[in-house]
Amino acid sequence: MMPGNVRAGQVISLVEITGSIGGKVDVPKLADELGADIAVLLPILDAAEMLGLVRTEKGDVVLTELGLKFQKTTRNKVRMLKERLATIEPFRTALELASKERVITSQEVADSLSEIGLRWHFKPDLNEALIRTLLIHWAIYADLLGYDGKTGKFRKAQPRP
Repeated sequence: MMPGNVRAGQVISLVEITGSIGGKVDVPKLADELGADIAVLLPILDAAEMLGLVRTEKGDVVLTELGLKFQKTTRNKVRMLKERLATIEPFRTALELASKERVITSQEVADSLSEIGLRWHFKPDLNEALIRTLLIHWAIYADLLGYDGKTGKFRKAQPRP
């Protein structure tokens, strides 16, 4: 499950800073470099690990091979993560639903995930809002989903040439 309060820019910053320091940095120094306390850093670190960009070893954050490639890429960084994101909730369920239904809402994704016991927040309206935000901040940038802001509906992204 992708942490609900982590944005793509935060993960990109974590990877950029870790790479600029030599690809390996201890957690307190990384928190200081990011200007974040440990409570803010940990979910960002969890997301980066889920995406295979970093690993932690004895209190150090180390870029993986994918993390090194990611850091050196100058454009469309989040698109590099498309395949990995597609395996993490709520993106996996959103893609499955969009494949079947053509267009979906974040409420439909939230309901489907709630049925299997996955929630980001115990209050249904906040849970749905967190899922919508995750889908907007990650799945659209990764080109997994498209979004119509007027209707609030998502659809599977069309392949680009």
